[in-house]
Amino acid sequence: MSVSVPPWESLDMSGRAPRKAPSLADQAYEALKQWVVDGDLPAGVPLSENDLARRFAISRSPLREAVRRLQDEGLLEPSGPRGFSVPPLSVELVRDVYGVRRALETAAAETAVSIPPEEIVRMRARLDDQVARARQGDFAPFNNNDFAFHDLFVAHCGNRLLINSLDRLRGNLKRIITYAGQFEAHTLESCEEHLAIMGAMESGDTAELRHTVDVHIRGVTERLVATFEADRG
Repeated sequence: MSVSVPPWESLDMSGRAPRKAPSLADQAYEALKQWVVDGDLPAGVPLSENDLARRFAISRSPLREAVRRLQDEGLLEPSGPRGFSVPPLSVELVRDVYGVRRALETAAAETAVSIPPEEIVRMRARLDDQVARARQGDFAPFNNNDFAFHDLFVAHCGNRLLINSLDRLRGNLKRIITYAGQFEAHTLESCEEHLAIMGAMESGDTAELRHTVDVHIRGVTERLVATFEADRG
């Protein structure tokens, strides 16, 4: 049986076929996602399909594909006959997003084995520095490292489908983390929870890792729900 392979001339020096250039839909998806996550598209403001297609200088077809993908990730919702908007942060969104994160990351923790010791040492140094900064009122380094910290055990769970599912949550997780990161008490509690997770990774005890991850994500959820409910009065 013959096997189709890329022509030799198309291979880079590593022997791998180069990635295809991103499509117009991919480019629109990445740009829109970045705007949503960074807060450049305010929640609840109607967005016109035609206006955005003109802004990107593309037809409506690739824009619709980009919007569909973002709707699948919960970052956009329909608004009007041919429009859409960014859904507001809410108690319901926090519960949904962190409920899924808790289920996936506790499962990842149970099978996170053979984390390279050198990666653990590097992350310990970064975390200690970020916690020290947070205790002095500088929360940005800790909050900006959230994904990298959690990825240290998730990346070694051996379950590609789980990892891909978590990746789809990242847009809304980033929105929530950015919002939550402004609150001192919440951030300092999260620091302590990350230190406990770090200790579990250093010990290699997957049961303890699962427990500390569960405690952390439940704690984040409870703190954020309380904050949103207080804001709603």
